[in-house]
Amino acid sequence: MLAGYFKESEHVLMPTIRTVRTMAAVLAAAVSMLGFCSFGPLNPTALAAQGAEAAIVDSGYTRHYASLNAWDYQSEFVDITWLISTLARAGISAAVITDHDLEMGALESYKALVLPSTSCVSQLAAERIVEFAEAGGRVFATFDTSLHDDFWRVRPDYELTRIMGVRHSSMKEVDTNAMSPSAKSHPIFRGLDSPIPVPRQRGLANRVNPDALVLAKWPDGRLAMTETRYGIYCSENLFSAENAAVPEAAALIANTIGYLVNVKHGAGFNLGQLKTKAAWYTPPTDRDRIAHDLQRLSAAGFNTVFVSAYSHGRALYPSQTVAQDPAFSAVDGFDPLQAALEEGKQAGLSVHAWVDAFDAGQAASDGTLPPLLLEHPDWAAMARDDRTPAAAAASQGGRCFLSPAHPEVQEFIMDVVRELVTSYALDGVHLDSVCYPEGKDAPYDFNPRVLELAAADLGFAPRSIGLNIARWNGWFDWRCRNLDAFVGGLVSMIREVSPGTLISASVYPYPDSVLLRMQDWSKWTAPGWLDFVVPLTDTRSADLVDTLVRAAQDFAGVNTPVVAGISAASIPAKSVAPTLANLVDAARAAGAYGVSVYDSRPLSDNALSALLDGPFRAPSE
Repeated sequence: MLAGYFKESEHVLMPTIRTVRTMAAVLAAAVSMLGFCSFGPLNPTALAAQGAEAAIVDSGYTRHYASLNAWDYQSEFVDITWLISTLARAGISAAVITDHDLEMGALESYKALVLPSTSCVSQLAAERIVEFAEAGGRVFATFDTSLHDDFWRVRPDYELTRIMGVRHSSMKEVDTNAMSPSAKSHPIFRGLDSPIPVPRQRGLANRVNPDALVLAKWPDGRLAMTETRYGIYCSENLFSAENAAVPEAAALIANTIGYLVNVKHGAGFNLGQLKTKAAWYTPPTDRDRIAHDLQRLSAAGFNTVFVSAYSHGRALYPSQTVAQDPAFSAVDGFDPLQAALEEGKQAGLSVHAWVDAFDAGQAASDGTLPPLLLEHPDWAAMARDDRTPAAAAASQGGRCFLSPAHPEVQEFIMDVVRELVTSYALDGVHLDSVCYPEGKDAPYDFNPRVLELAAADLGFAPRSIGLNIARWNGWFDWRCRNLDAFVGGLVSMIREVSPGTLISASVYPYPDSVLLRMQDWSKWTAPGWLDFVVPLTDTRSADLVDTLVRAAQDFAGVNTPVVAGISAASIPAKSVAPTLANLVDAARAAGAYGVSVYDSRPLSDNALSALLDGPFRAPSE
């Protein structure tokens, strides 16, 4: 009721309140100059040591806001005496300051500023904090710091969003009590086992800014801690009495403030640099053009290319295993893969052969099957209602696929990859389309040979399942296991024939990857089969890229890096540069190990410049 009164009457009260606050600030400064205690609920002079390194804000505005909401400030926000003692034991001297000190800009002598759930921050104080951070001072903020102003009104977003590295999203019910570091080697997690217990949580959800690095997450996927060039933020209140009583949380607080004071103060910041900056690349039939393209990618900051070697059932290189694409066989003596390898090395790029495994290509407009299926019509993947390969092509709009569980198909793909790794000095092999095609009504594959094998293993015919859920599940699991076994065998062959060759795979996001394509790729990462995984995001939404990358990291596990697949093909030409840079930055901010961009050849100079000047920029330290 009181809060409502203030809101309705603020146009009358604000001038008077501001006058009183200004007078209070002047009085506080005068009293401080005379050697007495500073104005406020505590005595900072009595608590602070001479030449303190860290300033801890004890906010009167937030105390008032807490009282209006019947919160216990001392237990919910921070115990100042405890915090100063904890920091002293860690060798960090600290002083207590008030809102008025912030507004007067009395921060020059400190290396770090601690904002322990400082919900209410005035516009003037926020400006002074930004000035402090831009001058080299560092900030540790928690929970909803700066979400309200000094009149307790909620803002649309944090006033200190640049400093904290997040945007406010929502509050949600949570049932978690620990955080899991994403950057386990970071100094703030020194001496701490994962997960770190944080029992008191209120469920604040945020979106990470493009210029922030995610340090830790909560089990429900919410980000827990972020780092920007200005400091560190935690989305829950580490300083509450319940959390501070936990030794691990107390150590995390001390580690974080120590890092800001002793390491980060005045230093630059590596904004989560992408390690792998890859591009899918289909070479032309002109070697000079290949050299130009790869030099152009290298100059833009790319360090890896996935060069198309086998696509749509045809090899681009001269092959003894499969027919060569006529566009390349027509050029006497020309090997585009070898040319890309040589020119890529010259440009400083890591070159991987891109193998589009089970995609057989497009049928002709008259329904004629693509060449590989004309040679081997019994290799076609077929939907439940298909009775011929031509019908299968028609049901997919002319797109044709090989049957992933067909033994001859698997042997064929194995032979293609074996030829590549034995004939070329590749840095890696990138596997694509290692999945079943997406069925419109029921999952693939009803290839006659596959049905025979499945019936022999399962004891029933897949076409006769009807509404028997147990049998549907058995048939589904059979296809998943068969695909997993193929990938495992393919990886083992590559490791044996070409040790040291990197192996990666493009994969679809969960759960569609499993439910629609039987591609349960977490089974491929758990045993360490892949050196990195490339989830296909296929979106223009930075927020969705963020969500998909974080989900992929969970499925990939801690030992398999995630390189986000970003599609530039669907972005309108006039907005490619800013949109692509924004999507790549979102992947970086979500903690992706790297990105891969499709397709690289049409990218404009503006798009490449936006990457080089943005998410591909060189580290600042």
